[in-house]
Amino acid sequence: MEHKAAQVSITAWASNGILLERYAYGAGAVEPLPKHAHEEYQFGLSFDCQGEYRYRGTRHAIPTGSLSVIHSGEVHAPSDRTSLPNPAHFAMMHIHPGWLQTVLAEMTEKSAALPFFPAAFFTDAKLNRLFLALAAADWQNSKLEQNVALWEFLSHLIRHYASDRAAVSSSPPAHGAVELARDYLHAHYASDVSLEELAAIAGLSRFHFCRVFHRKVGVSVSAYQTQLRIAQAKKLLLQGLPIATVATATGFYDQSHFGGQFKRQVGVTPARYVSRLAIIS
Repeated sequence: MEHKAAQVSITAWASNGILLERYAYGAGAVEPLPKHAHEEYQFGLSFDCQGEYRYRGTRHAIPTGSLSVIHSGEVHAPSDRTSLPNPAHFAMMHIHPGWLQTVLAEMTEKSAALPFFPAAFFTDAKLNRLFLALAAADWQNSKLEQNVALWEFLSHLIRHYASDRAAVSSSPPAHGAVELARDYLHAHYASDVSLEELAAIAGLSRFHFCRVFHRKVGVSVSAYQTQLRIAQAKKLLLQGLPIATVATATGFYDQSHFGGQFKRQVGVTPARYVSRLAIIS
């Protein structure tokens, strides 16, 4: 008896050497993919099914909730299953090797080859959270959110799992570096500033700037930027400005994006926030 072909849907985005794909498979027959290689490092996270790879001459079963890795340039083949008894959902991310080489070089403060990962997968809840944060980063609007999410994911990955990593150099004293960056963000909270720009203002590498800022302030620099934007948005809403105007004035992509971030930070939508103020007054 022939199995009905599984329905497959894919959503994807690509930006600056990163490709993210989200797959949703229905139950049914599937066509195994041929073995192949690609320049990018490939990372995969399955949300509700066991993954499978034939890689480095061995079949690897990837537990649900573990992050798989395929090294740049290495031949591999996905699962040879021909049917799925249940729906399956997973995310795949391809990252250009230049990013990993750059992060490793800044971590060690010397030139570096490509990091090598001997394991086929990692079971690490924090690594998964950083992967998902990168997958969910606002690629339409915030350079800083993109940059910080990428650096936090790759630096954790390399520090804990790369076999050829050298000792990470210690973070230099702040010497006012964080204050310089904070002052700049306060003056330019609505600007689409990048991690590279802020690190240059602070006089630190991007890797050390992320570490120093988070250690001193308690949140990432991208989270701090969002908090500044929301704090200013509240003031503008109190002045009676339209929500769409406030969204643009505080650096958000559009009203929908502003509304989502506002609710996440405040607990209610901007419209609800304004209506509550009207009731109280």
